[in-house]
Amino acid sequence: MVGVGRDFDGVAAVSDIDLQVAPGRFVTLFGPSGCGKSTLLRMAAGLIAADRGRVTVHGAPPEEACRAKEVGFVPQAPALLPWRTVLDNVRLPWQVNRRSPAGDIDAMELLARVGLTDAAHLLPAALSGGMAQRVAIARALAVGPSVLLMDEPFAALDELTRETLRHLLLELWEADRRTVLFVTHSPAEAVYVSDEVVVLSPRPGRVQEIIPVPLARPRPPDIEETPEFVAVEAELRHALRRAGAGPRP
Repeated sequence: MVGVGRDFDGVAAVSDIDLQVAPGRFVTLFGPSGCGKSTLLRMAAGLIAADRGRVTVHGAPPEEACRAKEVGFVPQAPALLPWRTVLDNVRLPWQVNRRSPAGDIDAMELLARVGLTDAAHLLPAALSGGMAQRVAIARALAVGPSVLLMDEPFAALDELTRETLRHLLLELWEADRRTVLFVTHSPAEAVYVSDEVVVLSPRPGRVQEIIPVPLARPRPPDIEETPEFVAVEAELRHALRRAGAGPRP
């Protein structure tokens, strides 16, 4: 993204965004509500256009990258089709894009990766929130994207389920090191998953700071209890205050 801006009804949501995400990196957008995190993600996914500046994915416009199946998108809500089984929801991108890699075998392999083999023939109404979000992740991976965009995928889940899915997400990422751009409101979640955290200012969102996360990978579930983790999380909270958001001492 170079010089990117986007307005809604004449009000700037984001302005002068310059951001590059290196291949294979896990980068999180972090900031107060209304700072444009989801707007940036939707522009990267080609769902909305920038009013100013340039957005590219692998050097191409987002729409072209999406047509080339380079981009997977995980929304805040799973948005599963209620009349289709779990397996058929995962197959959906292949059918929409008229792409059939290997039928049931590949779809079942994806479900195995997210721990849902036994739920393959259930309808979404029978799933817990965490299970539904696992299906959404498997569906996003179905076309083999090199870039995964995730818009607060765990926000609606209880904390225990969030912890489980954060760990699962990193296991999946460690296996292929695809590029991830992730959105969250949680400082602990941002530190746990990220290589870098991009701190945005209150609206109009601007890049205020990029905080590196110098924690070794793979990251065990109990890393949040370590002094190193606590120090980075504290730095992230301080950065949010420096950006003009968050409680002040």
